[in-house]
Amino acid sequence: MEISTRWNKKIFSLLLEKAKGDRSLRQFAFDCDISYVQMRKLVYMVQENPPRPKLIKKIANAAWNEVDLEDLLYAAGIFPADARVRDEDESSPAGIAEKVRSLSPKSRKSAEDYINYLLCKESEK
Repeated sequence: MEISTRWNKKIFSLLLEKAKGDRSLRQFAFDCDISYVQMRKLVYMVQENPPRPKLIKKIANAAWNEVDLEDLLYAAGIFPADARVRDEDESSPAGIAEKVRSLSPKSRKSAEDYINYLLCKESEK
């Protein structure tokens, strides 16, 4: 795995909020088998360094709402060498744009922030 010197705390926090679902932060931390303090630092963007892959894997194993290991690793600045390629239909620009337009204004803003982050990462390659 290649580890970047830069990680995006905001995107990681957004992913954690989505992965948490309707559970409390304390319950989510318990389900992930990590400390509440550690989870709180990540969600509230207090932690300066990205979490290690082992901790990210614990979070991914307990994540809800289709948040997966790859999403969390990428937001943490960790890029697996064997990253899976998503299905073309699932990630077509038209399909993504349609999904973003159907979101509430707050969710749309979060999605647009995430898309901008991904576009920025793509342009760095």
